[in-house]
Amino acid sequence: MSRCAGPHRGSRHGGRSRSDGPDRLILAGIAGASDRSVAVCEVVAVAGERIAELPGKYAVRYAADFIPAGLRTVESNTTNRTGVAASGTQIENMEGAAFLAVCRAFGVPGAEVRAVSNYTDDPRSAWRIEESAEKLAKTIIRILSDYE
Repeated sequence: MSRCAGPHRGSRHGGRSRSDGPDRLILAGIAGASDRSVAVCEVVAVAGERIAELPGKYAVRYAADFIPAGLRTVESNTTNRTGVAASGTQIENMEGAAFLAVCRAFGVPGAEVRAVSNYTDDPRSAWRIEESAEKLAKTIIRILSDYE
């Protein structure tokens, strides 16, 4: 059975072995969709992240190391505000690229699971955060039971 990720002060760089850390990490959160083929309240897995609005030579794609079973895959932009040009991605969020970069740096497999709460051009009053978070929670419970 996989260990749950929690507070962890050691790393392979700090004198502790890789076996001291988590087997894998999953980032779960909400996202906005720029592509209307992705439904509001749909739960998706992010195959890769880019940081929006970086010049081409800095536009690194951070790939997820694993995709939980049964989820549609999408590409995502990490942005600092909603409605940034999609650039071939289907969704946007605010922390996915950083999460996958840290997973890569520490050699821990990472996955990103998102529930779409809104379309990027929707007014904030139309966002369905509670409903999408409930669907996300049910999906994460299913994913974690797959690893037991």
